[in-house]
Amino acid sequence: MASIEQWRDDALVRLRSRRSQLAGRARYGLRPPRRDRTAVVTDSAAALPGAVLGHGLAAGIRQVALPVMVGEQIHTEGTDELALELPLALAAGTPVRTSRPSPGAFRTVYAELARAGYARILSVHLSGELSGTVEAARLAAADAERPVTVVDSRTVGFALGMAVVDAAVDAGVGMPVARIRERLEATVDSSHVLFTVPSLEQLRRGGRISGLASLLGTLLQVRPVMAVDDGAIGLVDRPRSAARAVDRLVELATERAGEDPVRIAVHEYGDPETAVQLAERLQPISTTPVPVVELPAVLAAHLGLGALGVVICPLESPTGGSGD
Repeated sequence: MASIEQWRDDALVRLRSRRSQLAGRARYGLRPPRRDRTAVVTDSAAALPGAVLGHGLAAGIRQVALPVMVGEQIHTEGTDELALELPLALAAGTPVRTSRPSPGAFRTVYAELARAGYARILSVHLSGELSGTVEAARLAAADAERPVTVVDSRTVGFALGMAVVDAAVDAGVGMPVARIRERLEATVDSSHVLFTVPSLEQLRRGGRISGLASLLGTLLQVRPVMAVDDGAIGLVDRPRSAARAVDRLVELATERAGEDPVRIAVHEYGDPETAVQLAERLQPISTTPVPVVELPAVLAAHLGLGALGVVICPLESPTGGSGD
């Protein structure tokens, strides 16, 4: 299994190769003056690990945390307290809910970026079919000091995260914001998110699927395999065992990857051993290292303990490699 650091370092190698094809400051790794630079804002559903967010590869990215409520207590993504309490709550059946960030949370980030001298902001968020986050961003963008372009990615997880990192790299070489958006949307439109959960109950409680679908899943004792297609969650298959569900993830990922170069990552929550085995099975079809990325709390709250996922993204934006 590859680590997230190996994935990050591979991305840096590809970035350096790309810079050799560029002209001017970007060719030498020099960013444009901040007064002409684009910042990228996303949310914690992008599943960006600290090893990526804290690295120069992600310079210019700001992440807004989605609130997670365990019982009546509101937590912030990334805290030690939430990391301890969430799996215990899911195992015990304690109600766990999520909500969108307030428009004020986005206003604060947008204002900080304006004070830092950024000329414009690209704000990219998880699917509007799954959360009101993108609408909160639009409300905040309406009166922001700098121009803010808000994008509904219509995806989630590290599929969103990879597209956000790509956008930050594009911004770092001085690409116009309209072109960054075009490339980002082409990437997420060609990406796939597959996952399997032990039970549909958490998705039902969170309103992400119907009560009827959850009941049928329980009665039939299946391990459902699902996908995020066009921004919404849909059922793909109903294997009868966990082992068969993992096999179906491999089969579907291979099918959706096709013949073009792709980047693949595996998500997990509460089952790292199976996730590592899944990543090793998927490595032959991925052009880049396949890391295991723990689901952020905001997604784990809906998928539950034992969830496994696979994200498949094109190696380069379908609009073109250099973006020039």
